[in-house]
Order: sequence, then structure tokens, then C-alpha cells
Amino acid sequence: MCTSLTIQSNNHHVLLGRTMDFPVEAKWHPTLINQTSYQTALAGKRPLKYPYVGGGRHESRTDILMADGVNIAGLSCAELMFPLKAHYLANEVPEKLNLTPQDFLPWVLGEHDSIEAVKNELPAVALIGKDWLAGQEVFAFHWILTDQTGQTLIIEPTQNGMEIIADSIGVLTNSPTYPEHMWRLAKELNGSSNKESLVQQSRRLVLNQQIPAATNTPTSRFLEAAIVKLGNSPAPNQFVARNRLFNVLNAVAIPYQQTMNDHPNFNYTHYISILDSTSQTYFFKYHDDTQVFSFSLPQLIANYPNTAKFLA
Repeated sequence: MCTSLTIQSNNHHVLLGRTMDFPVEAKWHPTLINQTSYQTALAGKRPLKYPYVGGGRHESRTDILMADGVNIAGLSCAELMFPLKAHYLANEVPEKLNLTPQDFLPWVLGEHDSIEAVKNELPAVALIGKDWLAGQEVFAFHWILTDQTGQTLIIEPTQNGMEIIADSIGVLTNSPTYPEHMWRLAKELNGSSNKESLVQQSRRLVLNQQIPAATNTPTSRFLEAAIVKLGNSPAPNQFVARNRLFNVLNAVAIPYQQTMNDHPNFNYTHYISILDSTSQTYFFKYHDDTQVFSFSLPQLIANYPNTAKFLA
């Protein structure tokens, strides 16, 4: 039940925030990826041009699955679950770069310096529904990206192919598709899909403290995050923007309960992260701790050359 949204402050900081919701057996950590290459399941080793920091966990003794990150060029990306909607090819495609879904985020962050660079190379990529390096599950993902320009990009693998949504409002949760989420938002806000009208209606709800509270459904989480984002005036600086993101994400987070250990298919919010594309800084808060860890990627690269490392 992940939730994500982007914010650009008036002092030109671009931030992407997200909740990471996942089955209870997972253990996530803030993680540095700063190696000369990375391993893919179908395309062998690839050069890692841009180190990045994000949220990761061990899938095996050596393989780290990454869920989000910001790279040294200021490109940020987060993957969110996309059940029942994600569509992958069954077999590898000659003359294309064949990636499994778990390889996609490392490819985005490790090999690109901007959204434009990702868009330019996407036609050469085929997403294949085969097992990753470790584990025996093909995850259903879609992705939200932002960079220092303030653009937001959503990528959804559907029956229609790799759909690229460059005119989004910068909000994403789990299934359904982004267009279906936007249809529900317009319906909630009296039927208009015009962005100016969405902003006006959202401001009315925010000012009157009538924001519809999220439940444990992706559609309600999308509504709350979208209305809060559209209905608030721009944040004056990165500090206000970061606090606003934490407030929104805390409101839609799924609290952990001990009884979840008996139900491995239940999700809860393992962590909340905020990625500052402008300063290449990663903020991370565990579900059971009030402390917010802060990691400067340029400093991490200087301190830990040629390594992949859990940071906390």
C-alpha cells in the first residue's frame, strides 16, 4: 500500500517522498550503492555510472533489492507495487536490453542523470516477467521519478506496453493505473479533470479541513495525498517541504501490529523516506522509531568508495 508524491519548494529544491509498505518478513535499511558495476538477472553486469543512496534489503547473502533512491546527478526514483495491472513480456526480446522488474530501478538510477535520459532509452528496454537474481517471485511494479528540473515521470508497464506519463500531478500509490486514480480524484472533486479546477477544489477542502481521510486502500491514499499536495500553497524552502511530506506520509502510513507476524501477506509501513534531488540527500525513518536519519550522498561516496553498504 505504498504512497508517494513529489514537491518543489520556492527555493528550487525538488523532493520525492514515499512510504515503503511490504510484507512483514522484510527488513529494510538505508543503503549506499557505490560500486563500479551492478549485476542484472538477464543482461549480465552493467556499469554503474551514478552511485545512489536509497532503501534496500538483502534478498540473499549478496543481492540487495532496492526500493527507491537518489543518485549523484539528482535523479530520484521509487518503485511501488502494481498488482493485477503490471504486464511483462514472457520471453526476452532480441536487440533489446532485457530487464526483470527488480532490475529496472538500478538501471534507472545507476545509468542515467535525468528524466530525459531515461525517456530517451526506454524504447530499447524490455521488461521480462522472470525471476530476479534471488527469490522466486516476479514483483508487480510501477515507478515514479523526478530530477533537479522538477519534472515528474510515471512509468507503468501495462497491456499497452511501457506507458510514460509526463504530465502527472506527481502523486502515485499502488494499483489501479494512474489514469484510473485521476478519474477518481476528478469525481471526488466534482467531476472536473482540469488541473486548475482540481487545485481550486483541493484548496477549498484544505482550508475547510475537509480532506477525506485515507483508509487501507490505494485509491483513498491517492486522494488524500493529491488533495493535500494540490490544496497547499508552495513550500517556501526545503525544510517546510520535507516536513509537509513527512506529515502527509505519516497520515497514510500503515502502523505495525504484533498480530501481523501471524499473517505474512499483511503489509505495514516499514519506513518513510524523502529524497532531495537538489542536494542529493536521503532522509529515512523506520516505522518503530522517531529518529530521522539523514545521508548526504556526496559525503557517502567520499567516505565509502567502491562498496554497497547498509548505513543504519
